[in-house]
Amino acid sequence: MTRTYPIRKLASAMLIAAVATPTHSAIFDRDDRQYVSSAEGSPYSPVGLVTQGLLMRSFTTGFLVDACHVLTSQGVLGYGQAPFGKRLKFETAIGTPQHESTKGTVVAAGGFRRNRTSEEQFEKGGRDWLLLRLDTCIGARLGHVTLKAGPFSPYEFRDLKSAGFPEHRSRQRGLTIDPSCRVIASRGTVWLNDCATVKGDAGDPIFRISTSRGKPQMEVYAMQSAGYERKKPVPLTAGYENQAVPMSLIASQIAPYLSANGQRQAGELDTLRPQRADAVPHISTSAGVTSNRPLLDTSLGETNR
Repeated sequence: MTRTYPIRKLASAMLIAAVATPTHSAIFDRDDRQYVSSAEGSPYSPVGLVTQGLLMRSFTTGFLVDACHVLTSQGVLGYGQAPFGKRLKFETAIGTPQHESTKGTVVAAGGFRRNRTSEEQFEKGGRDWLLLRLDTCIGARLGHVTLKAGPFSPYEFRDLKSAGFPEHRSRQRGLTIDPSCRVIASRGTVWLNDCATVKGDAGDPIFRISTSRGKPQMEVYAMQSAGYERKKPVPLTAGYENQAVPMSLIASQIAPYLSANGQRQAGELDTLRPQRADAVPHISTSAGVTSNRPLLDTSLGETNR
């Protein structure tokens, strides 16, 4: 049986200024990532950075799912910690005059544990999420994403995007997006995809931009969780796709936290329905593939600031 290993770089408190050699994990075919502004008024404004710690900070991408809550990967805490009650920081509009941050408390989590084999990752990877309740409900001003939990039509997965704050990309220049990527298939509890994913990209939303009430709106289908370590862009190969947690597994679990605060507008909870089974092609978990590596937080201090 193959084993999985965390993609995580550690640095001691005395070496927080050190910059590690960048690696791709994985970017397929070519690196066409771009910077976009996440300033207030942008459809990207709900996306921000979730951090834990001071000198030895770990971080993931997170996104507002209502005025007061942020969804992210459990990787920001590491997979050995009990998440409930942990205090984290959420920052938005980084690199803009509207940059702000607020602390928050973990109120719900999927219960993900580090998996030792690829089969375990496929079956349990869908648990890699946590929900953060913010001290200040900045989503009331910045807006929030819409969760797409199904039913789906196949065309929806052909022209998606992903967004986050990966290592070795300047946060001050904006949010990094992959402007065109795909969900290819489902396997166990995860969605296989070719969205550009490197260290620090855990928690990236995989989304489309639609129009709602005359304004652009981010519709999130999945959240990036795992990938394979690559030192440069590689051709997309079956069995080496990146892995994401579909919102269809998360939405119903977090709905009570969101609706209890009355933050969602009428009709938005209609998206919290089971996905249509035939919308995403399914691959049996018994198929032989190499082990994946969870995309955990990084601990390189302020090197990306």
